Amino acid sequence: MRQPEHMESNASLLQVNNLSIRLNSAAGLVHAVEDVSFTLKAGQTLGIVGESGSGKSVMARSLMNLLPRRAVAQRKGSVLLSGREISTLSERELQRLRGPDIAMIFQDPMTALNPVLTICVQVSEPLQQHLGMSKQAARARAIELLDAVGIPDAVNRIDQYPHQLSGGMRQRVVIAIALTCNPSLLIADEPTTALDVTVQRQILDLLTGLQKERRMGMLLITHDLGVVASRADFIAVMYAGRLVEVAPANTLFKSMQHPYTEALFNSIPRINDASHTRLQAIPGRPPQLHNPAPGCAFAPRCPYAQQRCHRETPPVVQAEQAGHLHACFYPVSAPVALGGVR
Repeated sequence: MRQPEHMESNASLLQVNNLSIRLNSAAGLVHAVEDVSFTLKAGQTLGIVGESGSGKSVMARSLMNLLPRRAVAQRKGSVLLSGREISTLSERELQRLRGPDIAMIFQDPMTALNPVLTICVQVSEPLQQHLGMSKQAARARAIELLDAVGIPDAVNRIDQYPHQLSGGMRQRVVIAIALTCNPSLLIADEPTTALDVTVQRQILDLLTGLQKERRMGMLLITHDLGVVASRADFIAVMYAGRLVEVAPANTLFKSMQHPYTEALFNSIPRINDASHTRLQAIPGRPPQLHNPAPGCAFAPRCPYAQQRCHRETPPVVQAEQAGHLHACFYPVSAPVALGGVR
């Protein structure tokens, strides 16, 4: 899917063009990412939303070439970072790029952090490797970073091990590591997974503040539309490896077009709902990506689907609002022959 015109720019920080990825599996080739395109400018946040298995993390890891080589069967498209093609770089060139130019916050801080190394060693390593700091200077800078991400008593915490910290503090350490070299692009892949609601808010507020302060571009990946509602400039909704709707955040919530976007929105718990109100789950199951069926991937779960949806893949079209794209034959706002007007 092409990005909205007002997201395009010759000075874009990140430009992804027609990215497609096939992964090896016992069942055959998995169509993990299909023809994904978007652009991100410095200082902007793009929220990428979709349920588990939609291809968000595969796409994010592919931007940094972090997918296991044996797993990748095919890869097409280009990834430009500040105008430089990075999808074809060697591993040595990528190592120089990761940290100073592009960094990633992984989903689970317990697996992202090494359990047998102290926090000091793990935060200091990129400072010594990329910036050439001495051990003492890196330690001092690491303490400053831990303070910056809101870890109390950083002077003493820095010599502790990951298991001695709470989940929220471990996530803050992962954020500190990602920020050590002041990257121009930060990829936050489900940064609040397994954290309670209060800590989630703190982590998201921290990321938003640091992003604005440092004018980083940020990809905020989540399964929850509520997370990106007030934190993203643009939102891209991903389903079965494809971007099915892209729009400025305000536009998306005022006039969502794709039925999958509507289903995600309806599944969000409402604070004014009565106690024990049942959540609105999306019916059916996500499609099998190793053997994709013809037509729209969401058609078997879509309450508005018609025969055409099961035969043809809907093209990307422009909605009424400028910069709002979607891939649906029968968008939410349109009349439907079967069942009347929505």
